[in-house]
Amino acid sequence: MTTPGVASVCFSCGQPLGAPVAAAAVPKSYALTGALPSALAPPVDPYGDAGRLASARLVGPAGDFPLTVAEAAVGRDPARCRLLLTEPRVSGVHAHVRLLDGAVQVRDGGSNNGTYVDGARIAPEVWVSVRVGAEVRFGPVSFTVTR
Repeated sequence: MTTPGVASVCFSCGQPLGAPVAAAAVPKSYALTGALPSALAPPVDPYGDAGRLASARLVGPAGDFPLTVAEAAVGRDPARCRLLLTEPRVSGVHAHVRLLDGAVQVRDGGSNNGTYVDGARIAPEVWVSVRVGAEVRFGPVSFTVTR
């Protein structure tokens, strides 16, 4: 019998409320795999000192953000991020970007959905130089680096 206005099944799994619940199976454990593969190492900057920038921008459907020499956090948390993105798959503080010595650099902040440069996921907490014209993606939100 159901009570009007009270749910009779779990909205998450569909299990009838008040019915006995079967014991959950213990998931299989897997051995640790060791260090991250070398494919996640930051790429070598192929541009060296050429093409130093005095200013740059991240341009995309989510906005047009000027970059300065100061480091700026990118994410959903308005209290901690200067580059604010409202996409729910972007972490609170997803990544950091900066303009240092004439080069745009990006660093993933340990986000769940990753930070990508030209389609390649970058390692967390490592600064990576980004060329002008490159695509930078914070989770699903894409930008192009421009002058």
